Amino acid sequence: KEMALKDSSIIAVTAAMTEGTGLSEFGKYLPERLFDVGIAEEHAVTFAAGAAAEGLRPVVAIYSTFLQRAYDQILIDVCMQNLPVTFCIDRAGIVGADGETHHGVFDISYLISMPNLIFFAPSDRRELEEMLAFAVSFDGPIAIRYPRGSAHQGLREYQAPVEYGRSEIIRKGKKIAVLGVGSMIPSCMEICKGLKDDGYDPTFVNARFVKPLDVDLLDELAKDHSLFVTVEENVKSGGYGEHVSAYMEACHPEIRVLSAAVWDRFVPQGNVESLRSRIGLGVEDIRQAIEDSEELREQ
Repeated sequence: KEMALKDSSIIAVTAAMTEGTGLSEFGKYLPERLFDVGIAEEHAVTFAAGAAAEGLRPVVAIYSTFLQRAYDQILIDVCMQNLPVTFCIDRAGIVGADGETHHGVFDISYLISMPNLIFFAPSDRRELEEMLAFAVSFDGPIAIRYPRGSAHQGLREYQAPVEYGRSEIIRKGKKIAVLGVGSMIPSCMEICKGLKDDGYDPTFVNARFVKPLDVDLLDELAKDHSLFVTVEENVKSGGYGEHVSAYMEACHPEIRVLSAAVWDRFVPQGNVESLRSRIGLGVEDIRQAIEDSEELREQ
C-alpha cells in the first residue's frame, strides 16, 4: 500500500483472494487500483501482462496452489514477453488447516524453469518488503514466495541489504553448509544449533534467491565444505535442492548435496510442525540425516 501511494503505476490483481492475500486494506485506500477478477487465475495473469505492456506495474497476489492454474499464461504472456509483473505467491509451503488441496509445495518446481523469471524466497517480513520494493522497480517478471501466517522475526540482527542474485551468510563455519529457503529458515536455525551442540561447525546460509542460483557463493563454499544441505518446503523434484545438486555435480563433483524437501506424495491436512515431521522436514530428522551422512563419509 505504501509503495502504491507513492507510485501511481502500481496496481494489485488477484483472483477471488482479496481478503486471503491481505489486499483488503489496499482496496480501502486505492479501490480503483485493485482488480479482483474472480475465480479466474488465467485471466488475472493475462490481464496483468496487458497492464504491464501498457506501462503499469502489476502485483499479482494469488495462493501458490491456485497460481499453477495459470502456468501457461505466466510462461507465454509474461515471461516470454519479459514483462514487469510481480507474482506474490501466498501460502507457499505447508499450510496446515487450509487442507490437502491448499499446500503450496510445487511452485518452485513449476516456475524455476521459466526463462526471464527471477524467484525470491524471503526469510522474514523485512526481506519481503525489500524484495517487493526491488520487484516493482525491476524491468522483468519476478516471483516472491512466502508462507501462510505471521512473518518470522528471528533474524533481526542480520540486516544485509538484498542484492540481485546474492544469498546471505548468517554464520560462517566449515565442512557442512546448510542452505535454507524462505519459510524453512527458522528450522535451519534449530538444525544448526543442534549440529553445534553435537560438535559440528556448520555454515548457515539464507538462500534468498531460488533463481538465479548464487553460484559465486557455491563456488566459495566448495573450497572448505564437503557437504551442502538444502532445506525447502517444496517437492524435491525440480526444487531448489535439485538445482544446487546439478550445479555442484557439474562444477564441484567432490561435494555431496543432501536435499531436504517434500517427499513425492500429496501432503494431508494437519498441523504444520507435525506434517513436516511426517514428510521428512522435521528438525531432528534433518539433523540426524546430516550427522549420519558425515559419519558415513568419515568411515
